[in-house]
Amino acid sequence: MITFDIETLPTDDAEVIDALKATITAPGQYKKPESIAEWLTANLESELKEKVAKTSFDGMYGRVACIAFSDSDDVVFASGSEHSEGDAIQLFYDFVASNAQSSDKFCGHNLAGFDLPFLKHRSIILRIKPPKDLMRAMNAKPWDDCIADTMLMWSPDREKRASMDKLCKAFGIAGKGDFDGSMVAETWPIDPQKVIDYCKDDVRRTIQIFNRITFK
Repeated sequence: MITFDIETLPTDDAEVIDALKATITAPGQYKKPESIAEWLTANLESELKEKVAKTSFDGMYGRVACIAFSDSDDVVFASGSEHSEGDAIQLFYDFVASNAQSSDKFCGHNLAGFDLPFLKHRSIILRIKPPKDLMRAMNAKPWDDCIADTMLMWSPDREKRASMDKLCKAFGIAGKGDFDGSMVAETWPIDPQKVIDYCKDDVRRTIQIFNRITFK
């Protein structure tokens, strides 16, 4: 089994950002041109910032910052800051391809809902072909044997799914502390290693959660 986690960044494409900006309009209750202009002056920047930030959840526009991965309980590798997005993805794919004995199953928290589809979309856009076993997981159903999504393993019921941090607290596992995914975009340009270390720690936490859920 290979456990992995990705950290993502919002778009930096000026054309995409301009297109997002063009979609921002004043709420319907603002009718007069001067009141619309006043609203846009006060809110355009914050609205645009929010829209751009949300692209970090969309593989069509967002980017992979780093990937952390492991095929054991002890050693976690990562690709990231010194690599381009494409190189970071390719390094992970090389790891998967060279560990065929472990790549029959992929583990992660919210893996089926986020990491696998995001990585699939970035791979299509960047023309980087995933290894056969990973491609199978990318196209599988969340409950298929090649996927171990710890969020769904805890509960497939949407109302009862738990965040990684909540499960860590319930299981007595060290949680995320004072850094979380919402801080990745602002931290990456100034301290990418902090993001990489955070990503690696998420892999370690996921392995511990998997072991608890499976009574390993």
